[in-house]
Amino acid sequence: MSGSEPQAILKPPRQKESSVRAAAPRMTRRGLTWLLTVMCVVPLVTLVVLQLTMPPVRPGTLLAAVALKSVPPGSYYETPLDERRQFPNAAIEVTNTGEAPWTHINVRINNGHYQIYEHEIPLEPGKSRSFLLDRFVNRSGAVFDVGIVRPYNVEIYARLPDKSRGTFEQELE
Repeated sequence: MSGSEPQAILKPPRQKESSVRAAAPRMTRRGLTWLLTVMCVVPLVTLVVLQLTMPPVRPGTLLAAVALKSVPPGSYYETPLDERRQFPNAAIEVTNTGEAPWTHINVRINNGHYQIYEHEIPLEPGKSRSFLLDRFVNRSGAVFDVGIVRPYNVEIYARLPDKSRGTFEQELE
């Protein structure tokens, strides 16, 4: 080979494929495109079919009355934080005004940021239960402090005797 001749591109010798690789399925670009398209379309079609065929679900309504006990007035929150006194007995009282007992009670305050569960004892019709506000906790474990934050709404979730879930929501004054 002289310097004026074009150099031949050397290809490595073709190696024989292993039996595992030779037995593996092969897919063309078109086949892969179709497979990915089907993988995206099938879940969407499934959701649309379920939306059109399933009956609507509405949570039950709990009949309840809610009252705050030993909670400071609104003007209390205008005073400086270091001058505020404590309210260790501040509580929320929940009354079942319906005709069915509640179980698995979940009471949430301040748009669900703080909550408390009562799974053990059912709340019978016409009965009340008080929950101390300093027993409410948020997801990170922080305790509700009525001396710093005012409770402004309550949500109650409970299981009814027919195993359905009932809800109640009220703004607090």
